[in-house]
Amino acid sequence: MKPNQTSSRWLARTFPWISALYLTVILGLPSVCALLLVQKAGRFQMLAAVFVLPLWSLAFVVVAGALSRCHQFAVTPGKFRRDVGDRRYFHRRLYGLCWTAVFYNKPVYFICLSIPFLKWVTFRLFGYRGSMNFTVYPDTWIRDLPLLNFEDGVYVSNRATLGTNIVLSNGYLLVDGITLRSGSLVGHLAMVGPGAELEAGVEVGVGAVIGIRANLGAGSFVGPCSGVGHGARLGAKAALGSRVSVGSRAVVPDDLHLPDFTTIAARTRVKESDYRQRPRVVEAMGMAA
Repeated sequence: MKPNQTSSRWLARTFPWISALYLTVILGLPSVCALLLVQKAGRFQMLAAVFVLPLWSLAFVVVAGALSRCHQFAVTPGKFRRDVGDRRYFHRRLYGLCWTAVFYNKPVYFICLSIPFLKWVTFRLFGYRGSMNFTVYPDTWIRDLPLLNFEDGVYVSNRATLGTNIVLSNGYLLVDGITLRSGSLVGHLAMVGPGAELEAGVEVGVGAVIGIRANLGAGSFVGPCSGVGHGARLGAKAALGSRVSVGSRAVVPDDLHLPDFTTIAARTRVKESDYRQRPRVVEAMGMAA
């Protein structure tokens, strides 16, 4: 048997046990600390009980975040085989276990997002290095925090998805970072794919979809339920109406406004002369944005 095969089998066999151990520590250690605090408080037990929940939440996040740091080196862009016998994927899964323990513990995660200090502790422990002046919600899907880059004033609505990783049908996982420049906004139920970059002041409307490695120029607008394909580019201050489809690797020039239900074929370089609009229509779209 080859050495790498032995290593792969060893990783695959130990993964369930390590996962169980991590969950036991993440849940158990804060609980033990909280019980000891109340027990040692003596006649001040009622007062101690008031602080149990925030202290338990802080301990929960610190323990999960501390464990995740051993695996953050594996949270990198690339294509990975979805097999816990693969070293990179093994560590990605353990990082994901630590993060989702916090993410799916909604009361704790809500408290962390509501208190600036806890928000800072949570995101920094899990490897996020961007600006802390951003807004997300407990049901905003985020993952792979080291691959997220938010600048000041970023707003990601509830139930939006920042998909830094995508599962592929060939048994691999595609992973890449997502960059949201200053003042950019991702609307309710919108989805942003791995490798996408939103420049300053971009607005992605409700239910819109931004593909893999798409680039949205500064001040551009993507209307409700519109789609921007993989590798496509919107120029600065370009605007898509409702239910517009921009194909993969298509290019929309600066300042161009595409009307509702427009379809742009893949790899097309849109000409401004093909989509001239009356000023009042353009103005109305700008007001809607």
